Amino acid sequence: MQQQHTAGETALGTVEISADLVIDTIPDGLIVLDGGCRIRRWNKAMERLTGYGQQEVLGKPYTLLDFRDGDSGELLEQERRCLTAGRPDPERIREIECTLQTRQGETVTIRKYGRVLAGPDGSAVGILLVLVDLRPLRRLEAQLACVFPGDGDKQPPGRLVGADPVMQAVYHRIRLAAQSDVTVLITGETGTGKELAAEALHTLSDRRDKPLVRVNCSALSENLLESELFGHVKGAFTGAVKDSPGRIEAAEGGTLFLDEIGDISPLIQLKLLRVLQEHAYERVGDAVTRKANVRFVAATHRNLRERVEEGLFREDFYYRIRVYAINLPALREHKADIPRLCEAFVAQLNRRTGKAIRQLSPETRQCLLDYCWPGNVRQLENAIEHAFVTCQGDNILLDDLPDEIRFARQRQRECDQAGAGPRRMAEPAGPSTRVTRQTLLDTLAECHGNRAETARRLGVDRTTIWRMLKRGA
Repeated sequence: MQQQHTAGETALGTVEISADLVIDTIPDGLIVLDGGCRIRRWNKAMERLTGYGQQEVLGKPYTLLDFRDGDSGELLEQERRCLTAGRPDPERIREIECTLQTRQGETVTIRKYGRVLAGPDGSAVGILLVLVDLRPLRRLEAQLACVFPGDGDKQPPGRLVGADPVMQAVYHRIRLAAQSDVTVLITGETGTGKELAAEALHTLSDRRDKPLVRVNCSALSENLLESELFGHVKGAFTGAVKDSPGRIEAAEGGTLFLDEIGDISPLIQLKLLRVLQEHAYERVGDAVTRKANVRFVAATHRNLRERVEEGLFREDFYYRIRVYAINLPALREHKADIPRLCEAFVAQLNRRTGKAIRQLSPETRQCLLDYCWPGNVRQLENAIEHAFVTCQGDNILLDDLPDEIRFARQRQRECDQAGAGPRRMAEPAGPSTRVTRQTLLDTLAECHGNRAETARRLGVDRTTIWRMLKRGA
């Protein structure tokens, strides 16, 4: 038995373990780039992660890989600068979290590490990149969220969709507002989902069992809006043939959502100001004062501060409706949510139309991600609905999209006209734009402690924020 064991060890010791065998056994994706940033090594894990075989990519430029949502190429640029300098820092490993678009059009969240490779004489000869698939970690986080209810705060409230840090900050503010009866002003460009935010706020509040009443203030003239809000009595004006309760009365005990509050006249502002201050009002043509137990939520796409300065909006009313503000970001500011939004719209339209569309083609998905979306989420929903009309298979193709989105020239022209070009990724904070501690603390306060959003605004990685706070930079 002892002899067999020794022989076995001897035989094993004679087996040559090649570098390729080791590289292909590594569970994480590994890429080796030469001095010209062309791919020289590509392991099996990269094949599984991206869908591209080794023979397809060897010798090709690294830029064939589509990184986005957090990686604007800064990690590679830093490594290139090290290559140019000729002498790499042997202790320096750079990292960043971003997404990778696979060959099949799937968006995969990854952690990417980069380091310059040094030759025998210490000079820079290439770049080593390691890509870690974060999907197993995300699945674990989802499982933990089911076990620990407190972590469920990251889930979108109501019918809102999205997981981008800027949307997480919105969800947090909605949940805080739902814990009180404070008057809320929801701001944001047209089509960002302000009505859904108001709906979510009501659903999370203690008034959820009472009515949520909506009023579009821009759709009615001053007289009609006054009657609509406060109600009227018989004979109050021509056509008032009977008493009629208003929306405030209809919302008793619940929430009144005043959409496009920036368009109401000074007279209506004055009347609503009294309701907000005294919780009392009268129907049009009536002398009887009625009490109002209503929570007010208003929304607008206008800059009310500017309208106050222009004399178009009462300053006292502005401060009354803006006790607590929630701003919804434009879609171009959280493009990482576009795939999630598309999935939600496809599922909704499948139920409505009876179709069985499965997904968007990679080209379609890329087109949607490249567009600036001046009409925001509403425009994206309309684009998917348009595609449902033209789509003849189970995949939405590029030709199924509206012309103004799929044609590049029209796309750019519309974006330019809207003044809403595609968002430029934040540049990394290099030596000339060093982030000071005070800038960090101020930005962190503006983001309500959200480190991911702070990192995005400053153009640095989240780990950089952590390190700066830890060392007191």
